[in-house]
Amino acid sequence: MKPKVLLMVTTVLMILHGVGIFFGASEAAKMGLPDLSADELNMAVGAFEIAAMFNIFLASVLISVRNTGTAALRAISKGIAIGYVFLFAGIVYHIQSLIPAQQPPVPVAGIFGALTLWALYVAFGTKDAEAAAA
Repeated sequence: MKPKVLLMVTTVLMILHGVGIFFGASEAAKMGLPDLSADELNMAVGAFEIAAMFNIFLASVLISVRNTGTAALRAISKGIAIGYVFLFAGIVYHIQSLIPAQQPPVPVAGIFGALTLWALYVAFGTKDAEAAAA
């Protein structure tokens, strides 16, 4: 499996997640908390929108590096894999710590667990053709 595939899958996920959060910010902010004041809702929506912008920011960076050399893609894939470890840990933490209406569904932990293992394998468990030939 090539690091470029990991980079493209991550880019697509970041775009989808960013767009989804941005356009669903108001509904997401109200999950489990239907009685928010206008100011509280505005603050929560703003936090979701900023998270969405970070997703789009990361996707933009990943798009711009997609045609870099093999060594650079390998280094980027290692950063992506470590990032997925943190995302997975955050999902597990939020399954346990958030109110039921805001908790990620348990299958999401399985999906991101598998994605994390795949990313770690691609980043640290595979070699590039150039490295194998040397």
